[in-house]
Amino acid sequence: MIRYFLKQNWYRYLIGILFLISVDTLMLITPRIMGSIVDELRSGVQDMEYIGLLILAVIGVAFGLFITRLFWRVFIMGSARRFEYYARKTLFQKLLDMPPTFYDKTRVGDLMARFTNDVNAVRMAMGPAIVMTIDSIFLISVTIIAMGSFTSWELTWIAIIPLPLLAVVSTFFGRIIHKRFKKVQAAFSNLTDTVEESVSGARLIKSYGIEGLRNDTLSEKSDSYVQENIKLIKVWGMFFPLIQMLSMLGSVLATLFGGQMVVLGQLTLGEYVTFTSYLGMLIWPMTAFGWVINMVQRGRASYKRLLEVLEEKNNIVVEDPVSLEDFNGHISLKRLTFTYPTGNRPVLHDIDFEVIPGSKVAIVGTTGSGKSTLAKLIARLYPVEKGMLFIDGYDINRLPPEVIRERIAYVPQETFLFSETIRNNIRFGNMKLTDSEVEKYAAIASIHEDILGFPKGYDTLVGERGVTLSGGQKQRVAIARALIKQTPIIVLDDCLSAVDTETEKKILDSLKDSQGKRSIVVVSHRLKAVVDADTIYVMHEGKIVERGTHHELVENGGLYQRMYERQMIEEKLKED
Repeated sequence: MIRYFLKQNWYRYLIGILFLISVDTLMLITPRIMGSIVDELRSGVQDMEYIGLLILAVIGVAFGLFITRLFWRVFIMGSARRFEYYARKTLFQKLLDMPPTFYDKTRVGDLMARFTNDVNAVRMAMGPAIVMTIDSIFLISVTIIAMGSFTSWELTWIAIIPLPLLAVVSTFFGRIIHKRFKKVQAAFSNLTDTVEESVSGARLIKSYGIEGLRNDTLSEKSDSYVQENIKLIKVWGMFFPLIQMLSMLGSVLATLFGGQMVVLGQLTLGEYVTFTSYLGMLIWPMTAFGWVINMVQRGRASYKRLLEVLEEKNNIVVEDPVSLEDFNGHISLKRLTFTYPTGNRPVLHDIDFEVIPGSKVAIVGTTGSGKSTLAKLIARLYPVEKGMLFIDGYDINRLPPEVIRERIAYVPQETFLFSETIRNNIRFGNMKLTDSEVEKYAAIASIHEDILGFPKGYDTLVGERGVTLSGGQKQRVAIARALIKQTPIIVLDDCLSAVDTETEKKILDSLKDSQGKRSIVVVSHRLKAVVDADTIYVMHEGKIVERGTHHELVENGGLYQRMYERQMIEEKLKED
């Protein structure tokens, strides 16, 4: 990622570095001018015109510093901000491209930490660290040459005695900082994840009265984060004072020997002023070297965390891709067996299943029998082995996921609504949809009348994750949102569990009346709602144990018949 960014923006960094070197060069000129002014005043022969020119030169240097500092900030710091934007955009695009299996094993808080703290740490390494590195290398090397050339090489060698020690100390502490910072970022990820879970589940926490328990959990994560930071701060506490001590050591040595050389007449006072000015300029880059090590090691640790996400492989692989120009919507499963990537045993066994274009197919069965898993596989949310799932005669592994998802509308069990208006949530897949079209699909999903009952109607804000709506209302909004895609296939994964049986049947009847050539796959635990399905598949323990129409299955006297009779009895008891 960094390599690609630098290929695109190397010239910005180059221009910025040239301006930065110009700043350092102008700073090196100033002590020489000041030394000349001192010598001129001390000589007794005061050429005011010459002194005036020197003062004008100082003013010119100051103006030059203003201009060059402005431009190195624009080019280097601006490029670092561009990298920050590019990194977040790249990371976000990667997250959008990843399949559900990635989110099954990755915590939201950890992703948020990488998206914020880690990107920021890399930006610091791409901006301020580069500036300090150039400052340290250029200023130290050129200042040493200037000190030796304009004053005394003997005194210069004395002043730079601490430099080799500085390199050794920086290398040693740099490795420790890198390891400690990785632990800090991991602790921050855990803390962020706990906060995200607690905020998302605030109502559940309150309903169970476990605020104290969650507070203890958060305190534990916070303490861990603080402890890891303290360990890092202890390293900093030794590192930076040591760097400053080594920097000042050169100044002390130079002051002792330099003063003696002035007394002995080996240096003029002006040369000594020039030397001490240069020496003062050395303190910052030597100290900054410590900050560079810190920022680079933090950036390295964070960049590795970003690469962990960016290098994550998508396990949904397309081989020998084909394009589906004419999509009929014929789905066929042949002896499909499936194990979740994070699991160790199959959840589906030898599944034979078919959806004929324009038909209504229902999937029912016992709890945990694999109904929802089957629906997810049809929607191409998980990888399937070759030769097991076909769409229009093509192996699903030859069809890009985006092609399938453009033609299949999938409504999951867990409804997610954005913190937007009801109107925008419904037309999420097509923001150009007219109000009349939005209302049309809302009516099919039996949510139109409910929406009109709100004070602001379709412009009602649903709140975070649709908190202002009931469970049934959220599910119906989600169905309306799926319908606007006008796909040849719609898969409803038990997404009407929060509405009553009559409303569910009404919605499914409306879907059938408006379906045209659309195929409907319904996963439901209410058998009464799917009695009119063309084919009903009955699942138990990951297998299809029965199939047929409602009447055929009732007459067979198997699992379906027992489930249906039990539900009828339960419904009658509720009525009584």
